[in-house]
Amino acid sequence: MQRFGNANKATSLTKQDWAILATTAGFKFCIVAFYMIGLITMLKEMGFDLKQLSWFYLLGGMEMAKFIVSPLIERYRLKRIGQFRSWLCLSSLIIFIALFMLHFIQPQRDFTLLMVACVLLNLSSLFFGCATLGLTCAILPFEQRGFGGVIQVIAGRVGKMLGGGLVLLIYHHYGWQSAVDLISIFALLLILQISLYSEPTVAAEPQNPPLRFLFTRFFYFWQQPHISFRWLILLLFVFIPSGMVVSSFIPRLNALGWSSQHIGLLLSVFEPLCAIAFAPLSGLLLKKYSRVSVTQWVLFSQIFAFCLFILFEYVGTDFPYLIAVPILLLSMTYALLVPCLLAMIMDKSTQTYATLDSSLQFSVALLGAYLAGFASLRFAYALGYLMVYLTATFIAVGMWRFFGYRKEELS
Repeated sequence: MQRFGNANKATSLTKQDWAILATTAGFKFCIVAFYMIGLITMLKEMGFDLKQLSWFYLLGGMEMAKFIVSPLIERYRLKRIGQFRSWLCLSSLIIFIALFMLHFIQPQRDFTLLMVACVLLNLSSLFFGCATLGLTCAILPFEQRGFGGVIQVIAGRVGKMLGGGLVLLIYHHYGWQSAVDLISIFALLLILQISLYSEPTVAAEPQNPPLRFLFTRFFYFWQQPHISFRWLILLLFVFIPSGMVVSSFIPRLNALGWSSQHIGLLLSVFEPLCAIAFAPLSGLLLKKYSRVSVTQWVLFSQIFAFCLFILFEYVGTDFPYLIAVPILLLSMTYALLVPCLLAMIMDKSTQTYATLDSSLQFSVALLGAYLAGFASLRFAYALGYLMVYLTATFIAVGMWRFFGYRKEELS
């Protein structure tokens, strides 16, 4: 079995270490939920159309640049402050500055300034997420990673509830500025915690590859004997169907007459709870069956969820709250899919460059997902939501068949 990151017999982590791992993971998901759920919903209610919203979804695609940011964080470090603590401090401070800007922006009048603040927010969130991942890999010993993953999943889902559900609840009662101020308070509290945190020293010698290695590794990785070109195709397409449908959630719910409070309750409370409940099932299935077999089964279940969206468009629009059924079902299948894909990505990552290899693969998967979200809103604007669901179903069937034909090559 390969061991990634800190495989040494490290001393037990302190309560401060566990606290920083939990809060950084929670805050990262809180920012993502604030942007992708809270902010998008608020802008939609302010009158932004689908073409305008598609640009905000595209900005969220900065997450796919992890493979560029990760080596920068590994290479440039302030030893006196701490390699990852310094990046966490800097990025969280810039996040607060972006939120401070949003507080004074009137979205309907200051579209350009709004876009600048969103670029700053997404870019700093990208660095923050990579620094969080780096700190986790550095201080978590191999034998404690399972428990560490559980802590981060729970914290991440709580962060999503706060950044999406609670933000929209406050917006519904107190308005735009109060909703933004809530996240700003979270950022200030986190900055205080990071400033008081003492990053432990890792015994292993850090690697400092030259920047050009990033680009050569990006091409070399796909040429390794155990990596096929079909794996690249799979990563690019695997999240496209769900990405297309998920990006249509907020505008479709809004068009059906859902209030921002109910949208936040569904997407930031019930959806995370369903994901938390069903994610462990993926681990049980992976113990009994191969990764490819479980992934193929999950993809088939996603096809069923997409078909329910199509059925809703034909017979369910008179009962707008029925759309919650396929939304929750899709969230369950997504919660099952992510651990499967993560296991396969780690299987194909080398021990020496585990963080970089996994970032490369995740970036390809995120590229497909975010481009799908951008195209989905354009599809919905021009052809309607039914065409979005039909296209997603068609691609999902293709991916399911692709897995069936290429089991041996992908395993």
